[in-house]
Amino acid sequence: MRSVQHYALCALLACGTILPIPFLSHRVQAEEAQDWIDSERLYSHVEQLARTARPPATETEFAAAVYVENTLRSYGYKTKLDPFSYYTYKKPTTLSLTMEEWPGQKWTVSGFAFGINGTATAEVVDAGLGRAVDFANDASRGKIALVKRGEIPFGEKVRQAAAAGAVALIIWNDREEGWNASLGEPLDIAVPVIALSKSDGTRLQKRIMDKRPVKGTVKVNGAVTTKQTSYNIVASRKPNQNDTGQVVMISAHHDSAGLSAGANYNGSGVAALLEIARNMADKPIDTEVRFVSFGAVTSGSRGPIAYANALSAKERQAMIAAFYVEGVGSQKTELVATNPLGNENLPIQLLRAAGVSPSDKAGTREGIGAASSLGAAGIPTALVTSAGTGQVTVDSIAQVDWEQIAKATKAVLSAIHKVTEQTTPAYPIGSPNGGQLRAESEALQ
Repeated sequence: MRSVQHYALCALLACGTILPIPFLSHRVQAEEAQDWIDSERLYSHVEQLARTARPPATETEFAAAVYVENTLRSYGYKTKLDPFSYYTYKKPTTLSLTMEEWPGQKWTVSGFAFGINGTATAEVVDAGLGRAVDFANDASRGKIALVKRGEIPFGEKVRQAAAAGAVALIIWNDREEGWNASLGEPLDIAVPVIALSKSDGTRLQKRIMDKRPVKGTVKVNGAVTTKQTSYNIVASRKPNQNDTGQVVMISAHHDSAGLSAGANYNGSGVAALLEIARNMADKPIDTEVRFVSFGAVTSGSRGPIAYANALSAKERQAMIAAFYVEGVGSQKTELVATNPLGNENLPIQLLRAAGVSPSDKAGTREGIGAASSLGAAGIPTALVTSAGTGQVTVDSIAQVDWEQIAKATKAVLSAIHKVTEQTTPAYPIGSPNGGQLRAESEALQ
């Protein structure tokens, strides 16, 4: 039976209160905080977050971020609401290529994310790989330029075509497999651009090289590019004494996918993060503990990418272990730890010692993407999740296994203690590797 305090908290949340209530259950007085995970707090955190869907860059996602920040503040942490912006793209409603010389020909046309709208009719000319040197002869001015994939990013090909005075651009594939056709972001200078398959591009280029006339029309209409803003929540606690100069990070994400309530993905991860923070709030530590709740993870891991890109090389080097927690409340599953980059790093070793089995086949695309983004920035990272589970459509609080969340919380807390306890020596610091990251939709070539 749940305590009177739990129902009182639920009643206040139902009235719209978003601020956390920093009371301690009577059982805390009988047990040491570091050995006790408050399942009622875990429940209340998930319940608060799962009251509504939290799609990226929405008011409900922002409300979830504020809830996380206020809870961390109530435990005594210094917090930061860290905004970041990114762009989303709605595909065009009209995307076509027609040729006067081939009136009945059907071309395998596709688009590029963040391409602009426009219609252009002109002679089609070959412009090699679309580099500055390929446009140097001014032959593309007023024409539709045909360029081959490769060597430079798609966005740079578009910029060069626009700078050379072309009215549109066709980029044809140099290989049979598909491509992640994106310009990466809206461009400062651009022309309408479409993509062609290898076979169609080869046919079109051959006709041009045979000096036969080619006049075409490129149409791109109905595309919409929107600038979005989301937020990461960052909280930290510096060492009491004997500072090792190192950082251990615990992270999760507070947004949810689409219209899902996101109780397990990822209310469970945020609940674990907050309960770990409560337990660590007054511990003697010699290593900085940092908690990061990411926004817009379900929109291409935008939050982790923005966070990692903002870190200096020195900050990345100081981060010796990161634990990313997602989907740890799945029923009838095993708790596992995985490193998407595949190496046996420190957080994986610490989790194994805490009783969590390593696995190389676990996690949702969002969880793997977020953990991979941190790992690619040179931060040793482990994804803590449930094995063999995919994200469900409903994902309601009724489907959550509270014992699983408590088990994951205890395991990560145990791993963190190994790093932060003043009786343990500092771990070796790695090298400040990793570079600027891009969302998975932002392919370069």
